[in-house]
Amino acid sequence: MSAMPCIFEADVDTIVAKPVPFASVYVTLTKQAHIVLVMQAAYWKSSHHRATLRLHWAELEHRGALEQAALREAALRGELEVAQAKIRDLQQRVFGRKSERSNGANESQASVSGRPRGHQRGKPGHGRKMSAHLPAHVQDIELASATCPQCGLGLSEFPGTEGSEVVELEVKAYRRVIRRHRYRPSCNCGCLPGIVTAPVPARLIERGHSSGCRYGPACCWTSFSTGAPAIGCCRTWPIPA
Repeated sequence: MSAMPCIFEADVDTIVAKPVPFASVYVTLTKQAHIVLVMQAAYWKSSHHRATLRLHWAELEHRGALEQAALREAALRGELEVAQAKIRDLQQRVFGRKSERSNGANESQASVSGRPRGHQRGKPGHGRKMSAHLPAHVQDIELASATCPQCGLGLSEFPGTEGSEVVELEVKAYRRVIRRHRYRPSCNCGCLPGIVTAPVPARLIERGHSSGCRYGPACCWTSFSTGAPAIGCCRTWPIPA
């Protein structure tokens, strides 16, 4: 078999640059060796092409996986913030300071100024406010037995009454004006004081403003168990007719 030059990837006629070493040296090889070299070159070219395609698809899959991971991370962060907010709310309800007049803005201002909340020492108080706009139901309370316990002689009524007010919540709110009648003994036994007054009706809270609410026990229990203000618990219940 006649020898022929082997040229790869370039044609000698297109080389315009300065000749490199061995540029004019020819290698003689057989036709079989030439075929093997050509087949190997084609195999490695096709292998490189397939590897390039696999790399491209791997990059696309990796990019899609990164986008899905970012979306999943954002969703998990949102769920974590919601869970932490619920935990803070429950901790505030169970362990935080409770007040029926609490306000987030007031609490933040108090925390910034460092001044304790509530009534400040040396400042005048607002006093106890009664709901004068509510209708009043007058209740007269008299002694069950207006007699002297020793001699049994009747007591004569003393002019005037001792009054107090309690806010009742039934069908509608009203002021229950309590007038306790006063008496003075008409005997000379000396076992009674100069003026005898009818007893004060029982209240849920001593000297309380709204102690006449008949929902008092259930309202206190709900406020204690849930941490919600007592007035909010009473507003959620239906008022019977």
